[in-house]
Amino acid sequence: MEEDGALLGAIARGSKAAFQSFYERHAGRLLGYVLRVTRDRSLAEDVVQEVFTAIWQKASSYQAEQGTPLAWMYRIARNKLVDRWRRGPPGVAWASEAERPVLALVQADPELSMSLERALEGLSPEQRQAVELAVLGGYTHEEAATELSVPLGTLKSRIRMALRHMRALLTE
Repeated sequence: MEEDGALLGAIARGSKAAFQSFYERHAGRLLGYVLRVTRDRSLAEDVVQEVFTAIWQKASSYQAEQGTPLAWMYRIARNKLVDRWRRGPPGVAWASEAERPVLALVQADPELSMSLERALEGLSPEQRQAVELAVLGGYTHEEAATELSVPLGTLKSRIRMALRHMRALLTE
């Protein structure tokens, strides 16, 4: 995780080697996530390319206090998926309604989208990172715990508290 932060710093300074390293570390998993959502390999590859283009262009805007580098990357991916979903051709083979990314469904409703963003912003950085990786990012709990360098029980506790907090905010 610290290495990813250092890589993003180097990418922000224009290091192609750092970008290559970051890409090699994460492109496969990101492609798997996007492919599960879209069920279209060509579309998934396009979205992954857009995500890494955005990382190259916006690496200097990454702020560690806002979340891990991977949470930031998945946030970019979700935004790209939502953009594609909103403007995409009707024939795009998206996964079933239940399997679409949570934010893609929520962001179709601007009011609900704003409420969800406010709820995410109301979480502690640790809770937000846990939710972004394990709930929104497609990581298993074990993978997210490893990525965040916390015990599995701690991760589950953070997610549980975060979802409880978000539920309370969203039902007000």
